[in-house]
Amino acid sequence: MMTYDYSRSDAGCPPINLHADGQPWGTKIFGPEQSCPKLVRVLYYLQDLTVERAPFRVVPRSHLSFHNEANPYQRYRQHPEQVMVTCAAGDACLINQNVFHGNYANRSSEMREMLGIAYRPSWAGPCAPVDPWPEEELLRVSPAVQAVMGDRNTRIWNYDGANMPDDLKNEAPGINPSRWDLAD
Repeated sequence: MMTYDYSRSDAGCPPINLHADGQPWGTKIFGPEQSCPKLVRVLYYLQDLTVERAPFRVVPRSHLSFHNEANPYQRYRQHPEQVMVTCAAGDACLINQNVFHGNYANRSSEMREMLGIAYRPSWAGPCAPVDPWPEEELLRVSPAVQAVMGDRNTRIWNYDGANMPDDLKNEAPGINPSRWDLAD
């Protein structure tokens, strides 16, 4: 687990611009916390997202583009192919860090709250050191939660790796195309 946050869209809150959560070289806004090369965000909604109550919006498959307009440092007011996502309280949306997303305005008379939690593989650490989890916070959560709140600076990099290492493997199940085959 890399980050967690709480956000609220009050009644009358304007839309949040389309943006990506991953900034591979860090930013003035988030520092190195969002610089992990692989990151999944879980957006957990505490109230129903309706057409009127700040629904989620996303540009599908935008995280797959290599075009300059998909640069994760870009921001957009809107996009002609953005999609509205509504859901019930307690639902979660999982998003890739590089997908362009935001939310529509809250035109309801009620607030909309969300918990956002970012997860990453251990090898995909940030570009620079980040503050560790505060010890007092770790003591307030269960051992199961503590297990996913490991050292946020862990990363398994092979910066000095050789072109032809002696222990070169002949298989890597983690990248098998067959992992995506549907079972009959």
